[in-house]
Amino acid sequence: MSVLVLLAFCATLYILWSWLRPRPHSPPILPGSLPLIGHAHQLFGNRKHLWIFLKYIYDYSLRHGGVIEFWLGPHTFYVVTDPDDIGTVANACLTKSYFYDFAKDFLNNGLITADAVTWKSHRKLLNPAFNQQVLNTFMNEINIQARSLVSDLEEKVGKEPFDVRNHFIEFTLKTVSRTSLGLDTKDQKMIDNDYAEAFHSMLNSYCERSQKLWLHFSFVFNISALKRKQAQLKTKLNGYINPVIRKRKMDLKTKSSTDDNDTTRPGKFKPILDLMLHLADEKDAFTDDEIREHLDTFVAASYDTTSTALTYIMICIGSYKDVQEKIVEEIQEVLENADRDVGKEELTKLVYLEAVIKETLRLYPVVPWTGRKIDINVKLKNYTLKAGTTCFMGIYGLHCHPMWGSDVKEFKPERWLNSATVPDHPNVYSPFGIGKRYCIGKQYSMMVMKTTLAHLLRRYRINSNIEDLVSEFDVVLKPVSGHLLTLSSRT
Repeated sequence: MSVLVLLAFCATLYILWSWLRPRPHSPPILPGSLPLIGHAHQLFGNRKHLWIFLKYIYDYSLRHGGVIEFWLGPHTFYVVTDPDDIGTVANACLTKSYFYDFAKDFLNNGLITADAVTWKSHRKLLNPAFNQQVLNTFMNEINIQARSLVSDLEEKVGKEPFDVRNHFIEFTLKTVSRTSLGLDTKDQKMIDNDYAEAFHSMLNSYCERSQKLWLHFSFVFNISALKRKQAQLKTKLNGYINPVIRKRKMDLKTKSSTDDNDTTRPGKFKPILDLMLHLADEKDAFTDDEIREHLDTFVAASYDTTSTALTYIMICIGSYKDVQEKIVEEIQEVLENADRDVGKEELTKLVYLEAVIKETLRLYPVVPWTGRKIDINVKLKNYTLKAGTTCFMGIYGLHCHPMWGSDVKEFKPERWLNSATVPDHPNVYSPFGIGKRYCIGKQYSMMVMKTTLAHLLRRYRINSNIEDLVSEFDVVLKPVSGHLLTLSSRT
């Protein structure tokens, strides 16, 4: 017992020393820290409070040179909102922060959670699956799913305000499953229902752990009820994806290379799963576990992000009637007032719609921060980030940077139509990440959003009120109240 008391006393002295010691040439420290726990008490509360706290951190950083420091217990964190310094961190440190390790047991070598070495090799192998030529082959499926969504929303026309995000989640899951996994209708329903429910529970468990400082320590988390819950969910989720991989592998083995259904020829639709299976077979590039981890990652990256981004965009469009009518006029002109699918050529012509999407993602970045492990000393313009710490790169802070001008907090899609009204710094707009480790699905997501919105807006008139909007932050930023909208038919 005396040994334990001595160890506890020494640990307390170390933490107190860490808190009180002089920090020459260090960034300004966020006010409100306490001995032992640092700023951890400010994270307590619901997720709406967490988003308010994060915005406060970003605003404080912007007012104090773009770099500040705060603590969670013995852990030192930096928040960077200066565009130059963020670029330095993003390209010098490719390993994600320990927060991403909370999902490591499930996603492991997927592109979101993989260590830097694995990420580099896998990203290079997967890049061809996301080049524009391959993405163009997805357009037919994206149009099919967008039309299905339009039909599903017909029952909401003229009815009470509703939460459209649930419809976007189902739509996004269908679209990414068809294009990534190549699922048929029967298997698709399994993803829509059982997998989606278990996946949502898994995401919630990560949020719960992140807000409980004591669960950040692996030796505590490993004996917790939350750990047992995650293990059960992982087994359940693997039980859905593993049979899909096995079935697809058998289908490809039995298919003749000269079959008319061969999807390896140029211009033919080829699910991303097929590419990974081909690389695994021909180059021994992926194990079955790694293939599953990448597929789960693709679903994870689109489940909350694209569906939530579409929700924010719809709220903005429904709140600014002049913006909505300009979009509709552009869609009618590009599609020649015809009820036809959106093609790759039409996508490039929907310039104003793209400006609305960009402006929404600027003000409501679905991923408002990304974290990196500082594994080497990183020299910034005015400070040095110490190895062994964590850096939060503040996307929301970048999007509110003074470079945007005095109207930075205003919703103005027109700013994107004139290069003189958009900052020319490459990092100041980064909704899909910064530096080398940006989101591989950036182009895919934009294609899905533009196509879907074109189908919806030529059919429905949207009404909402952005003034009532309240958001929270868990895995992503998402609306929780004041986000309901109504639909009416266009004639």
